[in-house]
Amino acid sequence: MNLLQLVLKQMRQRALGTWLTMLSVLLGMALACSILILQREGQSMFAQTDYGYDVLIGPPKGSPLQLTLNTVYHLDVSPGVVPYVVYEDLSRKGPPGPGRADFRPFVKQAVPFMVGDSFEGRRIVGTSPRMFGFDDAGQRVTGEAFMYRAGKKYELAAGRAFGAKKFEAVIGSEIAAALHLRLYDDKLTEEQNEAQGGAFRATHGMPGPNETPDIHKPRWHIVGILQPTHTANDRVLFVPFISLYAIAEHEGGMIDQALLRARINPATVKPEQLDGVLASLGIDPGKVPASVKNKFKLVATQPTAGDAHEAHDEQAYDLDAQGDIVPHLPKEEWSLSAVMIQARGPFQAEQLLYNFKLIDDRAAAVNPASVMRDFFSTFLSGTTTVLLVISLLVTVVAGVGILVSIYNSVSARMKEIAILRALGATRKRVLTLICIEAGLIGLVGGLAGLMVGHAMAAVASVYMNRLMGQTINWSLIDTREWKYLAGVVILAVLAGLVPALKAYRTSVAANLVAS
Repeated sequence: MNLLQLVLKQMRQRALGTWLTMLSVLLGMALACSILILQREGQSMFAQTDYGYDVLIGPPKGSPLQLTLNTVYHLDVSPGVVPYVVYEDLSRKGPPGPGRADFRPFVKQAVPFMVGDSFEGRRIVGTSPRMFGFDDAGQRVTGEAFMYRAGKKYELAAGRAFGAKKFEAVIGSEIAAALHLRLYDDKLTEEQNEAQGGAFRATHGMPGPNETPDIHKPRWHIVGILQPTHTANDRVLFVPFISLYAIAEHEGGMIDQALLRARINPATVKPEQLDGVLASLGIDPGKVPASVKNKFKLVATQPTAGDAHEAHDEQAYDLDAQGDIVPHLPKEEWSLSAVMIQARGPFQAEQLLYNFKLIDDRAAAVNPASVMRDFFSTFLSGTTTVLLVISLLVTVVAGVGILVSIYNSVSARMKEIAILRALGATRKRVLTLICIEAGLIGLVGGLAGLMVGHAMAAVASVYMNRLMGQTINWSLIDTREWKYLAGVVILAVLAGLVPALKAYRTSVAANLVAS
């Protein structure tokens, strides 16, 4: 009978102890593997450096991390707003007017970003056709298209880019599949298209499970579906940012912000003062819908429930002869959540960061790659290191378990070991037998733990995809995991060496006589 057969025979004889010891090794290995995958993929996901844009322009007093999470990963809430005039300055192709900054030497492309409402729990984002490589006239942008990752640009799987001033939408691939949305069919009515997934209406904000959703009146026609990007953008509905100014609640919010910036409390404005206050801020009182005044308590008389419904449906926009949206809100009061900038080079990106840090206080500028590297180093890297140490301690405890289990086994098998020695087995052969048994427990438990760890990572990948629209490469086994597995096997062999030495020193005559 060879060594392996003897080892397997001994493991079967004490199957319960063997399986429990393997389970402890499995748990330690699974924990270590899942943490190593988290470190590797967290580095790739959160500390990436391959953004297609160099600078994010956001509100002057917002958090850089919140701005990056909100814009790149569509998480958290918008930290504030940026005056629309900042986007105009950044995107201007011709000479600026008197007293206006000239950003043309620094900016290759500027794309607006505006957090809107939601549809079926998915975020609606206002932007421009330039995000998809088209200008406002629907023509392909000459030169390099906007990129969401280095070397990767948005591609349409079906349809076309939306019109810059139309109630149209381009949606991500994942949301199209999950909600069974499709392209708008001109042969059907708007109501029929909405029923069949060709159009949608926005829900105000992100209502909770027990909140009654406030659904806006305008319908956006789905005119394009994007190719998968494997980013959070696959879960977003993109619409023209101008269309979001056509919603009364949004218009009211911007007017409210204008009053607060002027240090005016909207609740204290008397009805007879309202028109004068708005006019002093450059807002035409005649273009402010009654719904806006009612919602922000700018008039004394509050509407009844029925009046409120009618006020909600009141339009905050007109359509011109070409069918383009003309918001009632004055352009001077427009604002955005952020502006994504592709700089002309690293030096130009640094100049933009410097400009909005020390010169231009209308907004703040951050480098998303730098922000996410700091986030990973501060919050994830240290945490995963601590967890890895804990998993190492679990593995050491498992090694001690192997030592105790085999030591007890050897103590109970002294007669059997003595018989093996009497039949011609050398001390070295007995020592090797015990060490192989310990190593086999470590190897089998470690391999099982490796598989369980990757299964845990696969579950985490599904969760991250739902949360952020990005998956984890859970199937990849990197060098560190193989090294850890080798360390587990070595630790198991060393743990088995103590009982092996006990068996090595077994006295044949004494144990046979004792028996």
